[in-house]
This record gives sequence, C-alpha cells and structure tokens, in this order.
Amino acid sequence: MGQNHWAGLIIFILGVCGVTFNSIVVLFLRKAKSLANPFGIITLNQAVTDLINSIVFAFIVAPTVFLTIPLPFEVTSRLGQLLFLAYDCCSWSHLLITLNRFTSIFFPFYYALIFSRSKTLLYTLLIWTLAICINFYEYVFVDCHFYLPVGSWNFDFKGGDACKDIEWYLNYCRNMFLTAVIAILDIATAMLQSTLFYIELVCCYNLGALPFVASQWAQFGLRTVAWVTTHAADGLITLVCNGDFRRMVSRNILGAKGESVEELHSAKTSVFKVTTKISVEP
Repeated sequence: MGQNHWAGLIIFILGVCGVTFNSIVVLFLRKAKSLANPFGIITLNQAVTDLINSIVFAFIVAPTVFLTIPLPFEVTSRLGQLLFLAYDCCSWSHLLITLNRFTSIFFPFYYALIFSRSKTLLYTLLIWTLAICINFYEYVFVDCHFYLPVGSWNFDFKGGDACKDIEWYLNYCRNMFLTAVIAILDIATAMLQSTLFYIELVCCYNLGALPFVASQWAQFGLRTVAWVTTHAADGLITLVCNGDFRRMVSRNILGAKGESVEELHSAKTSVFKVTTKISVEP
C-alpha cells in the first residue's frame, strides 16, 4: 500500500474508535434516563460533539485521503467549518461540566438554582449559539477557511493576515486559556481530559511549527492524528472514569439482570457518583 493508504487507514481506525466510544456514551445516557439530570445533559452534548468530529474523519476524511479524492475547496471548507463548530462546543461543554462539579462541591445550596434542568438546557443552547456566531465570523466576515488541500493528509487554514490572527488568537490562545481554566477548577477527572486537549493544541500549533518536524508523516501525526485521537479518547475517558457507565457496560456484555444502577452525579462524595437509583427490569 502507498503512504496515503496507510494515512487513510490510521484516520479510519481512530475515527471508528471515536464513533464507537461516543455512541456508547450517548446510548447509555439515554438508557439511564439521565437527560433529566444536568450532568447527563452536558455530558450528552459533549459526546455528540465528539461524535460529529469522529464521524467526519472516519467516513469522509479517511476515504478522501485513502483514495486521494480531489474534493472541491467548497466541500472541504464546509467540513472544516463543521469540525471547528463541534470542537468549540466540545471545549465549552467540558468547561460547563467542570463548573457543574465545582458548584455542586463548593456551593451545594445554590446548585439546584444554578443548574436546574431548564437552565442547563439554556446553557447548552447558548454554547451552540456562541459557537455558530464565532464560526460565522471566521468563515464569512473574515473569510478564513479551514480546509483539506487536495492530496494532503491534514486540514489547513486559508486566508490573509487576518486569518493568521484568527488561527493564533481566536483558536489557539482562547482554547489554551479555556483548557487552563478547566484544569484549575477541576483537578480530578477533568484534569485528564483537559490534559488531552492541551497536548492536542501543543502538537498542532507548537510542535507542528518546528522546522525539524516538517515531514509529511510528522505533520500528519501532530495534526490529524492528534485531533482524531483527542475526540476518540474523550469518549473513552468518559466511559472509563464513570463507574455507572462501567457497570452498565458489564451488565450488557455479561447479560446480568435485576441489578440496581446508580444514575449520574453526586455532588459530595464523588464527581461521578449519584444520589438516586433506578431498577433494571428482567
């Protein structure tokens, strides 16, 4: 196989892993009826954004790279627009999850007021609205496009000097600051996820700019592989770090019945434990 075949295969494998992990999160959240729970609502939003990224890479970008399909600029720029929209919503979902835990631990008496179900849905709507506005500003007002060049394995920016400022300040610096805030507020589970996004940003923007990593494979590993791996591992971390998810996976795999399952979110004992239980009917 040629090098483009190996690159496409790597993207496909990582993308399918992301689709699998995040689909499990979405399905189990719905099965546990946790949409009425603020933590479950935000986690669902995070999983959906990770799922969007993984689907695009697994089923569109991977075949394009594998077969060297010359997709038009208009098509790949729209894909890039969708990827960044989902990326921003994912990052802010992480921040919202962290604020949810922080409030439940340090301000428990105000938790129900700040994170009621209706307000959490409103926060989620605001996340998407803000991401769409920023997306519109980048792609329409500034005319800065994130696209996949023909024959390339990595997405890149296309635009003038204003686009370079957008790339550095609005994307890199903003996301680095956001990641730092998440890590400071939550040094438990979110630290693992924020570290993952921090490494991805360093790979894409810092290490990828070094002259001695200019080879095609090095750029591919530091940019595309880092991006796809981040969103695949994000779903895996949610599954591994959440005891309720682990129990539900074990029960479905082993076929156990009649057990009780704790639903999501307990403020005081653990960031992932819960206060209520549901019964699983045989």
